[in-house]
Amino acid sequence: MTLRSQHTYTAVPTGVIPVPSASPPTLAPLVNAGTASAAAAVASSATWDTLRRQARQLENDIDGKLVQYSRIGNATPSGVSSYAGASRIGTPTHGFPGANAIELELEDLLKKLTSVVNQMSNCLDNMANSMAPNPSMMHHLQRHRDILFDYSKDFRKTKAHIAAMQDHAQLLGSVRHDVNSYKSSAGMNTQDYLLSERGRIDGTHHMADEILDNAYAMRADLHDQRGFLRQARGRMTGVLAQFPLVNNLISKINTRRRRDSLIMAGVISFCTCFLLWYFLSRFI
Repeated sequence: MTLRSQHTYTAVPTGVIPVPSASPPTLAPLVNAGTASAAAAVASSATWDTLRRQARQLENDIDGKLVQYSRIGNATPSGVSSYAGASRIGTPTHGFPGANAIELELEDLLKKLTSVVNQMSNCLDNMANSMAPNPSMMHHLQRHRDILFDYSKDFRKTKAHIAAMQDHAQLLGSVRHDVNSYKSSAGMNTQDYLLSERGRIDGTHHMADEILDNAYAMRADLHDQRGFLRQARGRMTGVLAQFPLVNNLISKINTRRRRDSLIMAGVISFCTCFLLWYFLSRFI
């Protein structure tokens, strides 16, 4: 009996001892986090591959369009004679056929490639947050950026070249138009040319006559005003001669005005000298 009781005594503690329940819950989040990070890495890798395929496709399309655009830019502009009429309306239309359409397509493709490269950069940043950065992916991203920069540079260069060629052709067309108009005008009748010149000279003479008439009228007005002023002066002199008291009064008023002016000048001078003396004696 004692042996059985011992056996039961030793068996009870094994059933009573609590099993720690904290260890399984702590392992579950770690497993879930690892699974989530692995899933995010797989999704980012798939997105990266898709974006890289899109970038390669766009680069191939841009390369082909740039070749066509460069051929158009290196070709001689056709229809130079049409620039003579187009120069007075706006931009030429027959200098580089198809250039505008390819230019719009290239601008659209470059915008798309820029968007894809930016998405690749964002994807690489997200992958760097969840796992160690991949040097190969960084190298591919830098390579796509360099290709985008080179394509943009070539596009701008070719576009500027085509614009310069269009301006050159437009200038040549306008010069040719001026030469043709001069040759056509040179065939006019000499008598008609002389008659037109005579009409211009007569018009100049008529204008000169009008200017001289206006000058003579202004001279007459000035002469009349001069006579009027002389008459007014003579009348004033006669009035002063007839009324000597008025003349004396005016002379006294002038004398008193000069005296007042001298007094005011003396007072102002004295005050100024006094102020200067006061400030000099105070601060020196």
